[in-house]
Amino acid sequence: MKLIKLSRFFVLFLSLSFVILGCTQDDSHTSSPFNFVTFETKVKNISVNPGATLATDVKVYSSKKSGSARTYNVAVAASSTMLAANYTVPATVTIPANSNEGVLTISTIGNGLSLSLAKTIVLNLVGEDGLYTGSAMTINVRENCPLNTVTLDLILDRYGSEISWDIKNASNAVVASGGPYTDTATNALQAARNFIFCLPNGTYTFTIRDAYGDGMVTSATVVGSYNLRANGTTIANLPGNFTFSRSHTFTL
Repeated sequence: MKLIKLSRFFVLFLSLSFVILGCTQDDSHTSSPFNFVTFETKVKNISVNPGATLATDVKVYSSKKSGSARTYNVAVAASSTMLAANYTVPATVTIPANSNEGVLTISTIGNGLSLSLAKTIVLNLVGEDGLYTGSAMTINVRENCPLNTVTLDLILDRYGSEISWDIKNASNAVVASGGPYTDTATNALQAARNFIFCLPNGTYTFTIRDAYGDGMVTSATVVGSYNLRANGTTIANLPGNFTFSRSHTFTL
């Protein structure tokens, strides 16, 4: 009899434990989240036609909804590299009532831009008492290419001073070129160099040269390379184990 009573007591204890645990879990789901706002992403890339004005929408999200509209302050960081005269950023962003999404519209002008090196606009949401904000957002602004986009990624070996390259059109006129570059003190690959060109339709020849005649090769384990693409299609992606030169002809 004692064993039966103890068993019933144990079952009752377990039942009460599950009820208490269930109530605790339900309460956690109904608690309000803390007040947090953030940009849609940390990095956004845009391209602007030369001299044109482009409007770009940036979304801002909140962790909770409210029955009334909420307005948050926006600041441009001093680390931004785009000239202030060439962009407009509103001082605030509003999230409408009963929503957790707002839109910040930024205006940029295509002045002083390049294809290769982006100008940046770095944005921050300004925190305040009881408000937590996400990471800064960097907008990379480049010149838009309305023609054909050709990219070259170049990784040199130690002896960059031996390397040069060019792109010539069908008339043998040079439309892009680079090098010679610098040497490094150790037997290691140099950091990648990235180039972007905007070219009209036509036939072109890319040629890479090494003045010493051993290509971009310092040793068996230190071999440079290059990756040439046109409108996203790979033309050549090869190690630099040529002698004095190597050429690739392509049509846009």
